[in-house]
Amino acid sequence: MNLGDEVDLEDYVSRPDKISAAEIATICQEAGMHAVRKNRYVILPKDFEKGYRSNVKKPDTDFDFYK
Repeated sequence: MNLGDEVDLEDYVSRPDKISAAEIATICQEAGMHAVRKNRYVILPKDFEKGYRSNVKKPDTDFDFYK
């Protein structure tokens, strides 16, 4: 499996979310699985974006009692 030419890994690492090495590995595995499901041997940026969104969750809940 290969990365597409337009994939910029620095974009994902430099995002403000603090992610661990395990989360980075999971994102890469998820991106590879998305490509395999589409019968491709090349991982595209949209595969990485789907893997990133499915593994890095932003807190949607903002509790008022913490203010």
